[in-house]
Amino acid sequence: MKSICIIPVRMGSSRFFGKPLKKINGLAMAHLCYNNAYKAKHIDRVFIATPDKEIKDYFNKNNIEVIMTSITHKRASDRTFEALIKIEKKYKKKINYITMLQGDEPMINSKMIDKATYTLIKNKKLGCVNLTSIISSLKEAQDKNLIKVVMDRNNNAIYFSREPIPNGIEEKKDNFFKQVCVMPFRRDYLIKFNKLKPTFLEKKESIDMLRFLENNIKVRMVLTKAITQSVDTVYDLRKVISILKKNK
Repeated sequence: MKSICIIPVRMGSSRFFGKPLKKINGLAMAHLCYNNAYKAKHIDRVFIATPDKEIKDYFNKNNIEVIMTSITHKRASDRTFEALIKIEKKYKKKINYITMLQGDEPMINSKMIDKATYTLIKNKKLGCVNLTSIISSLKEAQDKNLIKVVMDRNNNAIYFSREPIPNGIEEKKDNFFKQVCVMPFRRDYLIKFNKLKPTFLEKKESIDMLRFLENNIKVRMVLTKAITQSVDTVYDLRKVISILKKNK
């Protein structure tokens, strides 16, 4: 169990309460995320991390291991860290790589998870990797639920924002990029994230990775050409259901 995936989920989303258990083609959304992670070649085990009994009961009925975490966490990465400590204590093992997969990303498949995770495993200089993809429309660019990213020439993140960045993104003459929420960490980097205090920009933008950037810690972005759609609203849920039905 050197490489694990942790899926942090909670019922209390301010934009869409209870979304982890909303059904997509007959399966709870977070369960679909679990299945996709379970198929990844570079992931040894997959865990659900949650503060909610409803989610725990659902996954226990499906023989999927759940790690109960505090309800006070404001960042998915902090919830993932607590789950990691409990997993290591339970199994008496240190985990080398922890891939955090958001439970509202049902279109992230096993190949995408493998691509991000293997990039971290093969490059010992990297401590944290994020997946990224091209913004497909002006509507996406203007959606504040969608996190945009700008990168340097080595594909390290310069900044993440919920606003359209950089200037001119609406013109769509060039490629612009969004964060896709697959985030592999080396163990010591996830510990470091938890030890760092929440930062000003992290809180203003409500984006985990800004805690690293504000402390001059690099986040390597890895491009995927796959179509992705996170679920932040009921409209997003309907859109994902429609896309998945067309692309079986």
